[in-house]
Amino acid sequence: MSFGVIVKEEKDCPDMIGNCMLPAILMTSQPWCVAGLCSSLRFILNRTLEIHPEHYCRQLLGFRGGCLQACAEVSVWTKFCEVETLETLKNVFRDRYCNTAKIELPRDIMRYEHHMQHPPILHNALKRKQEYIRNTVHDKNEQQELCQKKLAQLPQLEHKFAEGLDMTLADVILYASFHIIITKLQIYMTLEDVIPLVIKWYEFISSNSYIQRALPVLQKTLASISAERKTGTTLEIVIPEVPHESIYKSDPERYKPRWRAFTHQEDIEKVLGVLEVAAVKPTYDVHPSDSISLSWSSFPSAVSPQEGQLPLSRLQRKCQQLENVVSAILSVSKPGDVIVDFCAGGGHVGIVVAYSLPDCKVLLVENKEASLLRAKKRVETLELKNVEFVQCNLDYFKGRFNVGVSLHACGVATDLVMLKCLQQKAAFICSPCCYGGVQPNHILDYPRSQIYRNMSLSLSEYLTLGHAADQTHDENNPKTEQGQLCMKLIDTDRLMLAQSLGYDTRLVLMQPKTCSPKNHLLIGELKEELLHNI
Repeated sequence: MSFGVIVKEEKDCPDMIGNCMLPAILMTSQPWCVAGLCSSLRFILNRTLEIHPEHYCRQLLGFRGGCLQACAEVSVWTKFCEVETLETLKNVFRDRYCNTAKIELPRDIMRYEHHMQHPPILHNALKRKQEYIRNTVHDKNEQQELCQKKLAQLPQLEHKFAEGLDMTLADVILYASFHIIITKLQIYMTLEDVIPLVIKWYEFISSNSYIQRALPVLQKTLASISAERKTGTTLEIVIPEVPHESIYKSDPERYKPRWRAFTHQEDIEKVLGVLEVAAVKPTYDVHPSDSISLSWSSFPSAVSPQEGQLPLSRLQRKCQQLENVVSAILSVSKPGDVIVDFCAGGGHVGIVVAYSLPDCKVLLVENKEASLLRAKKRVETLELKNVEFVQCNLDYFKGRFNVGVSLHACGVATDLVMLKCLQQKAAFICSPCCYGGVQPNHILDYPRSQIYRNMSLSLSEYLTLGHAADQTHDENNPKTEQGQLCMKLIDTDRLMLAQSLGYDTRLVLMQPKTCSPKNHLLIGELKEELLHNI
């Protein structure tokens, strides 16, 4: 394939591209944009396979097409490929080692070396090991004897590629960065002695004919590196201390508890005692709308969540949840507003809002293509012209908007949505979920508010509170009341952050409260006097 290349300033790109971090792809035939390195490349591969189902690129999507599908906010592996390796590339590319006697090997390079030292995690592991035996053991008797053994009795295999025995998109993404990093570092050190498995992988990928055909696109970057020369002075190579772990299983910044269970009752009571001493006593506020009901019977069928392939057993509760969320949106929005439905899924919230507010633009932001395609089908049925689709992780959306909303965004996703809204000084309506999934990452820290941080709550104590908040079951369960209190305490922390930035906030209990175990609404609007300064 050949492509025409046009160079443009980012400010001259279409608005939908301007809403996203680059790289991004804009569909010219429909209001659909894809953003983020992994999502963009996966999108290109999937579109190629739609036209050429037998194309060799299918293997790059990995087992069941899931390679790098999870977003960087929750996947350590995606984060390594899409965020950390690129940050290492930037640092190495900027550094000049000519006037130094000491050079430290980048930590992420060493992490990848340790990753390659561990046995790969294989799908259909027994079958894959038997295939390996048949291809490498030439003695038929020995081959038959080995293939009859159980999985645990077979020797571990070594990494051939980044994710195991097959080349995937992860190899392509990592290779582009490592090619530049290694070219730069080899000017100053002999890498084979320090990271032998990384070099072995790098040389093996370099021999791939498709990779060789693509290498010229990196030439401009490499040209600036080739101008650097060794000083003639022997440099001291500093090897960073890095946990000897597979990147699949480790995150150096992730809290690792001494015990797996966070919800020992004595630990929960200790945290609740700290908050009680600090006089944190959260209460519920009144819903901003006089009426939270929606006239479903007057809507076309495609507006109903039933059209989003929702099981009938959940339909009534989902409609009740939507009534709480949508009525709150209607109470804070005005004509001409841009409303973003984050973690939009099949568009349950955004489609009702777009139909109800034809004078507003609604953006559905979701990282799962299959979910957005279901939403798109409903939008086309309704012939809505005020909806745009943005397929990307939360972190890659940077557009301007007036109202941000999320319904049951899991764990850290709720805090990422609120952060986007606070940065834009936009109103927010968020219903959190999966409190036990709250965990610091490369974007967020916990606790969220300075008030909670001043209580000297440790990270483990805060995470205990989050896990206890997930113990909301039916009303007869003895843990439910405590779980509801922990939900209120976590959400109060979230709202205190917004209050410190000039927001009027509400913590609302959905009606009826049985519509979901996670029945909170977090609502915030910038104070009227601050709105005039925007």
